[in-house]
Amino acid sequence: MIPQLRDFFRFFINFSDEELEEVWHFFYPKKIKKGQFLFSPGEIATETGFVVKGGFRIYYFIEGKESTRFLGCENIFIGSTPSFTTQMPCIEYVEALENSELLMLSYQNLQKMYDISPKWDKLVRYLAEYSYNEQQGRIYSLIALTAQERYEELTKNRPDLIQRIPQYIIANYLGISPETLSRIRKQ
Repeated sequence: MIPQLRDFFRFFINFSDEELEEVWHFFYPKKIKKGQFLFSPGEIATETGFVVKGGFRIYYFIEGKESTRFLGCENIFIGSTPSFTTQMPCIEYVEALENSELLMLSYQNLQKMYDISPKWDKLVRYLAEYSYNEQQGRIYSLIALTAQERYEELTKNRPDLIQRIPQYIIANYLGISPETLSRIRKQ
């Protein structure tokens, strides 16, 4: 198992080398080019991917406007979680913002991992709790913080995104116009 994925799993659960090697064959590499979609509305997300290299965003396209709900780079799982967990069609776009390399895991293989050890079920529960708490923090920031405060929070917590993601996408993620972001950055 590659060190990035091993370290990711071990951050949450103390897996032995043997336990990790037992599931390594369930993952397979996938490359995706900048601007390509991992998933689009209407597709069923039959897999999820661990980002080895690259950056992604998840967004909705509503009434002719994009609404970015997530930005992320290396060492995360990316996909359409609602579609993956329910095996129903996606309602969002998952777009590569950079040429990216992933390790993909199918829904069927995840189910097999649950049967191998209860640790995998526990890991996914931890990931769901972590994701839920992150989403609650994002909702709070959009409701309670000013545009300036949201930008400062992002630069403090995720400076990698500020450096790598186009500014118009950062503005969209923050819920502000590119012009407002430009003014905030000049201050």
